[in-house]
Amino acid sequence: MEKYAADTKIEAKSELSGRFDSSLKELVSLTQIYFWNGRSKEALHILNQLLPITGIRDVQHLRLPILLQLGKIQANEYVYTNGDPEPMFSVLNEARRLAEQSKDRKSLADALSSLGTAHYFAELNASPTIESTSGQYKKALNYHEQALQLRVELQDNRGISESYFQIGTVHERWQKKEMALNYYAQAARIAEEHHFPLEQSEPARHFAFHAFQSGDLDEALKFAQHALSLRETAGFKPHLPLDHLLLSDIYLKRGQIETARQHAETATRLGEEMGYLRAVSSSCLTLGDIELTQQRVDAARTYYERALRLGHELKLPLAVHRAEERLKQLSNRT
Repeated sequence: MEKYAADTKIEAKSELSGRFDSSLKELVSLTQIYFWNGRSKEALHILNQLLPITGIRDVQHLRLPILLQLGKIQANEYVYTNGDPEPMFSVLNEARRLAEQSKDRKSLADALSSLGTAHYFAELNASPTIESTSGQYKKALNYHEQALQLRVELQDNRGISESYFQIGTVHERWQKKEMALNYYAQAARIAEEHHFPLEQSEPARHFAFHAFQSGDLDEALKFAQHALSLRETAGFKPHLPLDHLLLSDIYLKRGQIETARQHAETATRLGEEMGYLRAVSSSCLTLGDIELTQQRVDAARTYYERALRLGHELKLPLAVHRAEERLKQLSNRT
């Protein structure tokens, strides 16, 4: 009888632990769905509510995946939000520490990758220009290279593709165009081979940007449309404003004004829906440019002034500089 009672107690404890474990894992998976659908506030709220629960012994091991998911979302949307970076770095550094302690190399690679993204966007947001010297982004590059090394060892193809792309963005900021394009090509090749649409979308968008900068509008349009299609196929909403803004710039340069306007307005709507005001600020600049091509100076000024207000609100030097530059050009016209 005593043995039966003891066995029953063990089974009950095991069942409780298992249910707790599966419930929390389901909630973490749910936050991924929320984030991909542009609802990061809900995702972050759930994750922040889950963290204290990991103080319970039965689910302490889930603190790491919760931290990783929380930090990844914060890092990926930091380009839009530009809030206080310290909570984001605190979360990711704890995730890295837990991954090292548990010798979980996959989680360590993911933590390092997100740290690289976080440092990259923190430096980008603080800069008045997208170009920089090699003095910037060194931390970001170091984290991404460490992540790449682990991912190669683990044969994590999705992660390898992501790391190649992220390393390419640092070289792009350093104005090392050929090196950046080489990394993007490696990222795209791996993503295509393994049918990862999201990981294909970012290199495609950057190929489009480089073609646009070079004046090859046909090539730029091809890659930009491909990037948007891939992002929609993947179902990743947070970066859709970037795809629409690039397409708007390309169509504007091609003289297809109304198509350019449609994409800029879509970017605005998406940015407002997701609370990503940087996307709205950038959209206002593009919409102002569109109005200016049609000699509607007052309408252009209204858009530029809104972009400037948002830039100041977000404390983004580059957004402020771009808006001020356009307003100055308007003043010189009158």
